Amino acid sequence: MTNKEIFGSAYRRFLREAVTARPADYAYSIDLVDEVANRMLAGFERGSANKDSTACRKTCKHLGISHTYKAINAFLKGGNDAQD
Repeated sequence: MTNKEIFGSAYRRFLREAVTARPADYAYSIDLVDEVANRMLAGFERGSANKDSTACRKTCKHLGISHTYKAINAFLKGGNDAQD
C-alpha cells in the first residue's frame, strides 16, 4: 500500500466519523465522503487543500506526522521528512 493510499484510508475513516457525529457541520452527506476525500487528496497534491479540518488533524496524529503542509506532502510522496 502506498503512503497516498494509507493517508487516504485514514482520512476517509476520520472524515466519515466527523460527518456521522456532526452532520449539521457539513455541506454534504455521508454518501459523499469518498468523493470529498478524493478531492482533498488531489488538492494536497496540487497544494490547494485546507489541512485544518478535524479529519485531517486526526489523520496526521494517527499516522504520526506533523500537521503541516510540508509533512503531509512528504508523507504522500513517501519522503523522509514527514516529521518536519
